[in-house]
Amino acid sequence: MRQSLVLLALLGLLLGAAGPALAKSEEAIKRNNFGAELLKQGRLEEAIREFQRAVEVDPQYAAAAFNLAYAYDRGGRSEEALAQYRHALDLDPQNVLGQNNLGVLYDKQGRYEEAIAAFEQALRLDPTNATVQGNLANARKNQATLQERERRIAEARQGVAAHPQDPQAAYTLARVYAALDRKEEAFEWLGKALQLGFDDLRFLREDPALGGLKTDPRFTKLLEGR
Repeated sequence: MRQSLVLLALLGLLLGAAGPALAKSEEAIKRNNFGAELLKQGRLEEAIREFQRAVEVDPQYAAAAFNLAYAYDRGGRSEEALAQYRHALDLDPQNVLGQNNLGVLYDKQGRYEEAIAAFEQALRLDPTNATVQGNLANARKNQATLQERERRIAEARQGVAAHPQDPQAAYTLARVYAALDRKEEAFEWLGKALQLGFDDLRFLREDPALGGLKTDPRFTKLLEGR
């Protein structure tokens, strides 16, 4: 099972880091702080507009850049959030919260090597940060899970390649895909197994590996008339 990671809230950064020494204009500071208040109130789109304006007014204002990235992520705008976090970290590469949250975004996209690198960098900056330590451990678990899934699929596909007319090989691949909740591929290879002559229909109907397919109308349709 994929491990969930923890996104570090930037609300402390939102208000606490908004000082004149970190911004070139009072307008950027005011818009950043107003965006923080809007975000606390759940007014996400309004907050995003304020952070965007703060960044436009002062492109080097790291606090606003991080906050805009965080708000993009809260709004499900992952690609924009990634780009904004990378930009913000160019401005302030020592920011542990930003490094952590960049890692969480990479992890959610299945980009585990990049996630692990971000968490490792965060820990170089703050070796005792328990949240980052947990996120790094979970990212490594997620990477290992993905590698195991890929190994199982590759092994089953090798069986099909070696015995293309063997219904059992096709059925085995269908079972692997079904167990990994990849339904489209599972149905594709289950259909091929039946076309090749797989005839143990009692086992097929009872097979727990296919449990996730049995509520799908395509499962019933595959077995019609058999």
